[in-house]
Amino acid sequence: MLTLIRQYFLSRQIVEVTTPVLAAHTVTDPNIESLSVATHQNEMFLQTSPEFAMKRLLAAGSGPIYQICPAFRAAEEGKHHNPEFTMLEWYRPDTSLSELMDELQLLMETLATSFGVAWSAPKRGNYHQLFQTRFNINPHRASVSELLSIATREFPQRVQHLATTQGAEQLDDVRDLLFSQGIEKTLMSPHFVTGFPMSQAALAKTCEIDGENVALRFEMYWHGLEIANAYDELLDSVELVGRAAKDNQRRKEDSKPMRQLDGRLLSAMDSLPQCAGIAVGIDRLLMCLTNSKSLEEVLTFPFSIA
Repeated sequence: MLTLIRQYFLSRQIVEVTTPVLAAHTVTDPNIESLSVATHQNEMFLQTSPEFAMKRLLAAGSGPIYQICPAFRAAEEGKHHNPEFTMLEWYRPDTSLSELMDELQLLMETLATSFGVAWSAPKRGNYHQLFQTRFNINPHRASVSELLSIATREFPQRVQHLATTQGAEQLDDVRDLLFSQGIEKTLMSPHFVTGFPMSQAALAKTCEIDGENVALRFEMYWHGLEIANAYDELLDSVELVGRAAKDNQRRKEDSKPMRQLDGRLLSAMDSLPQCAGIAVGIDRLLMCLTNSKSLEEVLTFPFSIA
């Protein structure tokens, strides 16, 4: 699979790069926890993705680039999670999300053909439409109480594990629960999903579409699993600072360690070209290509025996 991926990118003149797995900064995202390492100088972090360093390369004029590398996330272990996993990430300057969808689809067709696996052109669904079909509700305009009522009725055992945080954070938590339990698991054939709430933008741009404030990003699902996550990349350094501050406020409320914004990434933002970027979970993808039921079937050394 790795050989096929590298051949695919070589044929499209996208350059393979390598960036540090261990770095001085990590993500501020309150939903992602990093593994820290004590070095002879100070605390450093195993990277949750190569995003920050690759954006610094893009800002320096690298052009289209990709990377296949290990990534690390703390407290993520289970049937579909491993604290260490393999990520494919690539960026294309002057490329739209729609064009990136097409490129991902071609890659998937190449891999599926080689593995003898059935693959159909992904259905393109909208977050709002999926909620409307499954729960008969607009997730962008529904109140926390309305969404909680549905979650309590449909997934009572899951609701009790929700954080008690109030406001926008609680709204996102309930939306995430409904999507992951009620929608994601039903997306067995390939699906591209767009129109996620603006509060779930991470480092993607946002805009108003059909009266709703949404994030300019998409995710790809296959066999009920999230396989890929793509952004129309944020270029505004002021906005980046603001989002990091909100992330750290949420971290403080959740009694999680604060994370300092990567100053080198911030400095690079003013030179970052308009671009689209995507991350693909290689291990989950291999699960789908081999009809496996858990990561342990495709990892040479899962966390339990690493």
